[in-house]
Amino acid sequence: MKKAVGVVALVLAMASPALAGPTNSTIGGKRLRNDNVHNIGVGYPSLFYEWWNQGPRRLDWALKGALVYGDWAAAYGSGRFIRIGLGLSAPLRWHLSTKNRRRVTNDVAFRFTPGILLAGNRADSFTFGIKAEAAAPVSIDVHQRVSVITGGTIPFAVYISNKDVGTFGVIPLLFRMGVEIKASDRVSPFVLFELGPGISVGNGNADVSFAWRIWVGTSFWGVMK
Repeated sequence: MKKAVGVVALVLAMASPALAGPTNSTIGGKRLRNDNVHNIGVGYPSLFYEWWNQGPRRLDWALKGALVYGDWAAAYGSGRFIRIGLGLSAPLRWHLSTKNRRRVTNDVAFRFTPGILLAGNRADSFTFGIKAEAAAPVSIDVHQRVSVITGGTIPFAVYISNKDVGTFGVIPLLFRMGVEIKASDRVSPFVLFELGPGISVGNGNADVSFAWRIWVGTSFWGVMK
C-alpha cells in the first residue's frame, strides 16, 4: 500500500508544477487559511462532525461530536465491542514545518485529541471511555487540487464498564493514508484510511491484533456567503 501511494504521488507531481493543494486541510498537516471550517465524515467506527477554528500562531483547534457504532479507538480483535455511543472530543493541531520543493510541498504537524465516550456495549452494560490520541499528520501537495495524507496515529483509549466487563485499555499504532481533493474554492472531499497493530490490556491479560479505521467525508467553509 505504501508503494501504491508513492506511485500516485509521483505521477501527480510530474503532472503539474503548481502545487497549492486544497485550501484548508482538516486531516493533514497544513494550517487553516479560513477562520472557520466545517468537517463531516462517515465510516468506521463513527459518523462525525468537526467545527474547526484558526487559532493563534501555529495552532488550529476544533470541537468534535461523533456517533460511535464500533470500537472507538479502532477496529481490533475478533469482533465489535461498542454497540452505540456518543463521543465528544477537542482536536488540537500545531503546525510544525513547511518544505517547498520544485514539484512537492510538505506540511508536518502534531495533533493531540482528548475525548470522552458514553456508550453501551455488547454485554448490555454502560461504558465510559477516555481517549488521548496523538498523531503526526503530513500533507504532501502533489497537484494544485490534490494533497496526499500520510503520517501516524496512536489513539490510547481506556474503557470503564459497570458490569463484568471491567476496565481495559486499547493502544492501536496506526499508519495513515489518505487524499484531500479541492473540488471547489470552498469544498474539499477526503478519504482517510489508518491501519496497524492494536494492543489491548486489561483484567490481567494482554493481546495484540490487527487494527484499522476508515472515513470518507468533506470539509467546507464560507458556503453561506
